[in-house]
Amino acid sequence: MAQRSVMDLLRERAEDKLNDATLQLGKVRQTYEKARAELTQLQCYQQEYQQELVARKQGKGLAVTHLLSYQFFINSLNQVVEQCSVRVASCEDSVTQALSDWKNDSRRLNAFTTLKCRADDIAKLNESRQEQKLMDEFASQIFLRKKSA
Repeated sequence: MAQRSVMDLLRERAEDKLNDATLQLGKVRQTYEKARAELTQLQCYQQEYQQELVARKQGKGLAVTHLLSYQFFINSLNQVVEQCSVRVASCEDSVTQALSDWKNDSRRLNAFTTLKCRADDIAKLNESRQEQKLMDEFASQIFLRKKSA
C-alpha cells in the first residue's frame, strides 16, 4: 500500500509539473505572437516610409533637410526592426524550449500513469488470488466436514 501511495505522489507531482509547463508554454507563445505582430507592424511602417520617401523624391523633390530627416528616421526604424527581429528569434527559441519541456513532462506523466495502472492491476490480481485462495480453503474445509460427518 505504501508503494502505491508513493506512486500516487509521483504521478501527482508529474501532473503538477505538466500543468506548470502548459502555463509556461502558453505564456511564451503569447509573448512570441506579440513580438511577431510588433515586428510585422514595424516592417509595414518601414516599407511605407521607404515608399513615401521614393515617391516624394520622384514627385516635387525634397529639401535636403527633409531628405536627411527621412533618411535618419528610416535608419532608426531599420535598427528598431533589427532589434525586434532579434527579440522574435529569442521568443521563438523560448517557445521551442518550453514545448520541449512540455513534451518531456507529458511523457513523464504518461510513464507514471502507466506505472500506477500496472501497480493497481497487480494489486487487484493479488487481491483476487488471495480471495480465490480463501474460497478454496473454505470449500476444502466444508468438503472435509461433510466427508467426516
